[in-house]
Amino acid sequence: MRHFDAWLLRDPYSIWHYYSTGRRWQETVRDLIHQRKICAPPVDLFSSSNSNVEPVDPYARPMASQSDCMLFQKLPAEIRLMIYNYVFGDETVHLVQLKGKIRHVRCQHSSSSLERNRHCCPVTPARWRVNDGRIPGHTDRVLYPHTHALLPETLSNSSLSLLRTCRAIYAEAADIPYTNSVFDVDDLHTFIAFSLSICPERLQSIQRLTVQWMPVWQPMAGEEHKSSIYSHTHNDRLWALFWTRVASLKGLKELHLSLDLGRFSGNVMGGVIGGNRLRLAVDEPWVAPMLLVRGLQSFELGITVQCDAYAKSVLEDDLRRDAVVLRDNLRAIMCSSPASPIPLSGVQLKRPCLMEELNQQPERKIRPRLAITAA
Repeated sequence: MRHFDAWLLRDPYSIWHYYSTGRRWQETVRDLIHQRKICAPPVDLFSSSNSNVEPVDPYARPMASQSDCMLFQKLPAEIRLMIYNYVFGDETVHLVQLKGKIRHVRCQHSSSSLERNRHCCPVTPARWRVNDGRIPGHTDRVLYPHTHALLPETLSNSSLSLLRTCRAIYAEAADIPYTNSVFDVDDLHTFIAFSLSICPERLQSIQRLTVQWMPVWQPMAGEEHKSSIYSHTHNDRLWALFWTRVASLKGLKELHLSLDLGRFSGNVMGGVIGGNRLRLAVDEPWVAPMLLVRGLQSFELGITVQCDAYAKSVLEDDLRRDAVVLRDNLRAIMCSSPASPIPLSGVQLKRPCLMEELNQQPERKIRPRLAITAA
């Protein structure tokens, strides 16, 4: 085990250590990597790591009268809320995962436009979205989702010290950092781990979410490859669990989804090669988990591709037509009033869908956290 320990201390998700020359790690170690059980936040809703600690309740004990506090004695609640909103801001928050911890980068561009495709903060995209060399500084040598060399220098430290001043301020302002921010994610595992690490009450305060996702292969179609380095970031169970967690956000009002299909180009045979083909239709199995999301006020869908002149002439009209139809159909369902979920018909998995398991498992409380992201 000495060699195994030394490997862990170096970088367990390094492609060069994981796929060493001429040989690979034994199946048990590879399974740990693919299941993200090494140097990654847990995403198992029912694992023993989730404690039964009760969420923070600021009203559990009587609060002080705050007779000496000028903030409460001189300013009405409306003015105090304006101060809290100014302190916490309303920027876009790019969620990232850095060596087993969920962190974030506050974006200076408050717009959540899908056209930005996270290029507003070029150090934050996941490595599978930049492996064509579009954004320098990223590396494909490690299996961590976010691998830009300058990312550690741009991580944000949330200004939440105000919430730790007293319980009265916490009771008034604890929801504001979650209500005002636009949470932007491009790695499914990162958002799931984030949603499991914060207080459930704060989780329900999230109102705006942007998902920038790049399919390596089509979800829910049995196209997973266990030997692939992407099997721990792109798999059916992760896709189903992600949308289950999004559907649990009862306060969510705006959802923007961007699908990056990669780069397409023409070949000498007159066809189109490259990219990630994704069938854009509401009755496709990969869309079924998304239909659990209801009660939205706004839903937007963006499809982004990179094409040469020939590929553009072949794909552009069909992609635009299919994207508009899919957007309208999804908007009609997701923006409808909350009702009983649509059955996941046509979904064939090698093992039971995680959304079915959730209905059979007893609910467990998750350890609450105060900060926006677990540090």
